[in-house]
Amino acid sequence: MTKYIKIASFIIVSMMFLSSCINNEFKEPEKEVYNPGFDVTTTISELIDIYGDSLTFIDSNIVIAGTVIANDKSGNYYKSIIIQDSTAGIEISINGYELHNMYHIGDLVLVKCEGLYLGQYGGVVQLGSIYEGGIGRIEEPMIEDHIFKSDGGLAIEPKELSFPFNDSYINRLIKLNDVQFGLNSIGTTYGNAEYQTDRDIPLENCDGTSVIVRTSGYADFARDTIAPGNGSLTAVLSKYNGGYQLKLRSPDEVNFNSSRCGDIYYVSFVDEGIDDFTAFSVTGSQTWEHSTSYGAVMNGFPSTNEDWLISPSYDLSDFTDMVLRFRHTAGYTYSGYENDLKVFICDDYDGVSNPNTSGTWTELTGITYPTGNWSWTDSGDLDISGFNNNPNVYIAFKYVSTSSDACAWEIDNMRIRVN
Repeated sequence: MTKYIKIASFIIVSMMFLSSCINNEFKEPEKEVYNPGFDVTTTISELIDIYGDSLTFIDSNIVIAGTVIANDKSGNYYKSIIIQDSTAGIEISINGYELHNMYHIGDLVLVKCEGLYLGQYGGVVQLGSIYEGGIGRIEEPMIEDHIFKSDGGLAIEPKELSFPFNDSYINRLIKLNDVQFGLNSIGTTYGNAEYQTDRDIPLENCDGTSVIVRTSGYADFARDTIAPGNGSLTAVLSKYNGGYQLKLRSPDEVNFNSSRCGDIYYVSFVDEGIDDFTAFSVTGSQTWEHSTSYGAVMNGFPSTNEDWLISPSYDLSDFTDMVLRFRHTAGYTYSGYENDLKVFICDDYDGVSNPNTSGTWTELTGITYPTGNWSWTDSGDLDISGFNNNPNVYIAFKYVSTSSDACAWEIDNMRIRVN
């Protein structure tokens, strides 16, 4: 028993001695230092200018430097990074996975270009290697011979731009203000994640000028719902076969916190038909029809008709100062179009019944009518601000004719806009 007590005493004393020697202060690991040990010789813009009209081999000691502005972290870029300096940006094609673990947004990298190639993809110059006679990816064993991280990297602030763009901003980080996604995109997703196919989403300003936002079906936000509203968007500007495109790094850089501007609702009767509308015939055998050339068409000749074309319910809860606008033309009239062709608005229609017995309809005045037969005319802006912030608004086109006074009415491009 004495023997075991002595051993236990020895262990306790030893532990006390060791604990007294431990330094309890935590020491942070030393930060990695990157110093490639060579100098930059060329700007990215000067490198791009070396490219001829075909695949160009770089056979001289050229070193560029740029800050990483995009990588493969979200999946919207694949096996490539985008770097940018003060003069230009360029995509570097790299045959490697999880590149974002090595090349983070804001990292400064130096690239030894000797032995690499410049080539075009979709009309935009890239830096990479040769593959089947065209521009390809830098193979993994070659990466460490050409791409070097360096100290001093800082995340780049996007350049604030507006439409139209120019080529000097291709592969550079930009920010657009007062923009919104196209109406038909609202409620859909950024990409087709089910089939992993890319998607082109129109982005527009308040004047209706638009550009495509290109999203990969492999992006981790492909299933996210497209943001409604209006605001700012940060992305990398690209171009493909002559058309500008934007590529998102993350949906977090879509900040649409304001109400939409321009079109709130838009209908092309030529393209979309009238199936979403209610064609209600009060009297007469003729009814509203769809024409792929002229849009919504009503012609009551040669009989007495009263026919309404009534929109679905529009939710205007978040909007004020609105106008209705459409294009129309008419022919064969006798007493004047304004007597036969009217437009109404209502916020208590039941959606299915005779509009003469359901809903309180307000006639919209100030319509610009065609001045002659078959002259397409803009209706002008019809004030509907009396229905601000209303969740249940209907628009109706009312047509009347008699056996002796009948015209044909054709309507297209109906839109509700913020004035």
